[in-house]
Amino acid sequence: MRVRRLVLRIAVVLVAVVAVLFVAGVLSAGTACAHDPRFACSPRGADHPIVVHDPTKSWAFYGHLAEGQEDVYDFTVTRPARIPISTLIDVRDASNPARPVVTIRNANGKAVAQVDLAHPMQFFEPFSRVHYLSSPAKTIAFAPGAYTADVRMTGGTEPQRYTLAIGAEERFAVTEIPFVLGAIYRIHNRKF
Repeated sequence: MRVRRLVLRIAVVLVAVVAVLFVAGVLSAGTACAHDPRFACSPRGADHPIVVHDPTKSWAFYGHLAEGQEDVYDFTVTRPARIPISTLIDVRDASNPARPVVTIRNANGKAVAQVDLAHPMQFFEPFSRVHYLSSPAKTIAFAPGAYTADVRMTGGTEPQRYTLAIGAEERFAVTEIPFVLGAIYRIHNRKF
């Protein structure tokens, strides 16, 4: 009888510990250290652009382009902001010479910045457990207004996967967690 009570108490304590850890994880999900992943469904031209609803939030867009194709991202900056933008490729895809080039344009079509992999750096992303070649960090000072980021491949003829990282504020809603978990699987297994 005493052994049974002891086992029951241990089980209750273990359940309580798991519950506390789960609640702590859910509550801390709003400050997760990761980009919010999204898939571009490439190619997406100016007639059907990818809309970045809040460019200050930390996003990672995953696309797949061939030579001559493009992905166009539209975003609006509502107040002056310094926003980091980078582009990456999975190291497992590095033997393909195609590399993404990102051109940022204002509403008048004037190029205000360019991001590329001319001087790549190694980067390990712990959530998806993927090693990347990344462009050097580039933080761009944006005035309020409408902007586009145009991603194109250069240097190769074969299709290439890429990642466009934009923004810095790392926040997730609890409802996004199941999507993020599925996205991590797709990213790690290069299913985009």
